[in-house]
Amino acid sequence: MGSGSAGARARVSVLSSLRSTLSPDIGIDLGTANTVIYDREAGIIASEPSVVAFQHSDRSVVAVGNAAKVLDGRAPGRIDVVRPLKGGTISDFVGAHTLITTMIDRALATRPRIAPRIIACVPGCATDIECKAIEEAVRAAGPRTTIFVPQAVAAAIGAGLDVTSTRGRMVIDIGGGTTEIAVLALSGIVAMHSIKIGGDTFDAAVGAKLRNDERFSVGVLTAERLKIERGYAGRPPGREPYSVSGIDMNLMRPGRRAIDERLVGEAMHDAIDAIVRAAWSILEATPPDLAADLMETGITLTGGGALIPGLAGEISVRTNVPTTVADEPLLAVARGAGEILASPSLLEHMRPHADRLTRWYQSLRIGMTESFSR
Repeated sequence: MGSGSAGARARVSVLSSLRSTLSPDIGIDLGTANTVIYDREAGIIASEPSVVAFQHSDRSVVAVGNAAKVLDGRAPGRIDVVRPLKGGTISDFVGAHTLITTMIDRALATRPRIAPRIIACVPGCATDIECKAIEEAVRAAGPRTTIFVPQAVAAAIGAGLDVTSTRGRMVIDIGGGTTEIAVLALSGIVAMHSIKIGGDTFDAAVGAKLRNDERFSVGVLTAERLKIERGYAGRPPGREPYSVSGIDMNLMRPGRRAIDERLVGEAMHDAIDAIVRAAWSILEATPPDLAADLMETGITLTGGGALIPGLAGEISVRTNVPTTVADEPLLAVARGAGEILASPSLLEHMRPHADRLTRWYQSLRIGMTESFSR
């Protein structure tokens, strides 16, 4: 009897392994800055910038991901470099479809397979039309089935938070185009707020500050590098000025300039303040008992913005709630999505919420007006 049960378990294990190889379960974080694909068995199987380059004449694809990003600001007029997502939602449908399809093909290129099962994350601030565009772009990539979950939920699970318990958990996911803030308990969202502020906002602010205060113009990639190398929240860390190349607007010729970290921090201040104020609004909307839980469970930061030096401390001081940065915050959303889909028990806990969101997208697809309450 025992050997028969062991044999049955072995057969189930082999079948499960075969199914996951041929038709994998993958989570997708379709972010404004980066697209990340996660498989529970293999981990992160693709992570590249959300950038696509087309020929201007016929819209044929020139490059996708890393190869397209290096062309941004450098490409000749015959090549259009587009970022198909802005503010966490699709602004260029053809570009988004190309990005998703190419990334999935790259991620699963070594596997003989049928269509994968996909779980995709969506921002809370997306309008009905924007959400419909996300749904259509993901489905156009040809998955076997697609499930949608709120980005904040996936971020919390990817950060290792137990969202199934009665104790409140709070997550702030700072992506390239949006910041998702949520308090979760019992596999549901207690309070959530989404604002269209993220890494791109910081980059634009740094570029504008240099133009206005220093009369020095830099490209998008240089502004991003300044944010990464000299950005901060709260008190300046005391680093040396960072030298960058750009255009001296007084002399109207190329030049180099040493940029003090205080200028970068001042440029980022307003966006950081908006994120903190959004966190306040969520704390005010949280029931007192769950808010009390947060004094012990704290706030967890995910997304690329979580890596800004001093940000966790600044949020902790201004909200009076302990704040920490998740391990590998850039990968939390995709990892959480993959964990939901690959874990039957977790998917069962999340299914009422995920099914409702998925039905809402399907109603948008056929033009119905079913509502979704966050």
